Amino acid sequence: MSINNIKKKKLMNKAPEAEMISKVRGMVDYLYPKIEEEVREIFVHQNENAIKIIKRKVDFRLAFHAWFLLKYEFPNEATAIEMADSLPIDFFNKNEKKMIKNFLNYKESLFEIIEISKDKRDYKIKDLLDKHIYLIKTFDLPARFLKGMLIKAMIVKSLDNDYFFYGAVQSFNIKNRKNFIKEILKLIKIENKIRKERENRIIEWEIDKGQNSKKESPSQ
Repeated sequence: MSINNIKKKKLMNKAPEAEMISKVRGMVDYLYPKIEEEVREIFVHQNENAIKIIKRKVDFRLAFHAWFLLKYEFPNEATAIEMADSLPIDFFNKNEKKMIKNFLNYKESLFEIIEISKDKRDYKIKDLLDKHIYLIKTFDLPARFLKGMLIKAMIVKSLDNDYFFYGAVQSFNIKNRKNFIKEILKLIKIENKIRKERENRIIEWEIDKGQNSKKESPSQ
């Protein structure tokens, strides 16, 4: 069996990013069979506070998939998207490789909603850490967000150079807004530092007799 023979799962959402994510999940399932189901308890344990406020099953699924692809470290200490980015065989096409890079460079921060379009699909948000403004295009975001709200979210650049939310979007209604922002941004800075340190690592692959094995080592 070759990794190139992995079948794509049927998707309701035909966005190119959704197709790419399906292929990444297929790659992971080939390398680590059934691991996606096995690590759900780890996700719940590591995200207890966020899980408490998730009300819809679809939000749980989105949050889990974002964590599984971008944050969970596999036995080789690499994330799924890091493995996809370094895969040495011709499995992903040119556009998919570009999308993988965009996911690899995701941005997670505390944002303030500056503007919402009338159809509730487009959001203009400000990153409270670096003050950058982003235009977010959405498809199935619940219309529960209001202008001026604080949200903790993960955003990814699309092939069209817009951005979209990936994973669950967590909103806050806080009285002591100033102190809350300060504490959340402190945690985000720590997470960003850890991500920066990961950039110095490379994943080494060994392809032998049709079997794929991999190991990670720090770059020199």
